[in-house]
Amino acid sequence: MTNAPIYDAAKRRITEIVTGADPQTPVAATPGWSVKDVVAHLAGGLRDFVDRRFDGVESGEWGERQVRDRRDNSLGDAFAEWDANLELARPLFDTPMGPILVAEVVAHEHDLRAALGVPGGRDGVEVRAALTRPLQELDKLMRENDVPALRVTLEHGDRVLGHGDPAGTLRTSSFELMRAIGGRRSVDQIKALDWDGDPDVWISSLALFGRHRPEPFCE
Repeated sequence: MTNAPIYDAAKRRITEIVTGADPQTPVAATPGWSVKDVVAHLAGGLRDFVDRRFDGVESGEWGERQVRDRRDNSLGDAFAEWDANLELARPLFDTPMGPILVAEVVAHEHDLRAALGVPGGRDGVEVRAALTRPLQELDKLMRENDVPALRVTLEHGDRVLGHGDPAGTLRTSSFELMRAIGGRRSVDQIKALDWDGDPDVWISSLALFGRHRPEPFCE
């Protein structure tokens, strides 16, 4: 399955999840943002990808700017912009940016599911697709920093991250790994996963998208 259908399906699920919900519902996974803000971020983020505007990504200002600039817009406005920007972004799905867009939309789908109490969608191909680029980046980071290799055992097979023979093994689900890499799990939650070896060796590397949460997060 290519990136565009996976993204489109996630967008449809998000639309269904938030329709009829209070757009001002706080989203704990993205502190300070509401349901409306997350949709606005997805819409604005797509336009930034089209425009190749990535200033502030590492600091977090990238997403905050998108939300701030759309603070006075309605949820309907956010969806209308998302529709328009998605058409502009169509050519990106068959480029190296495609897996990044998939990872972004699937991660925020589950942020919204948690905020609105609508769990589900953890076992599908979209979650595995959302791991494609993060695992590539994690492998690269571990190699560059000489972090001992780690075998990751998921429901669909094994993968070794880093260079050389694995010094440990992490057995978990694609969903849990996605949430851990995405900063939606605390250090204690990650340590509680099924490890062979000392998880402290790899904890900092798993914080691929910022620091791990200070408190446990369950979705």
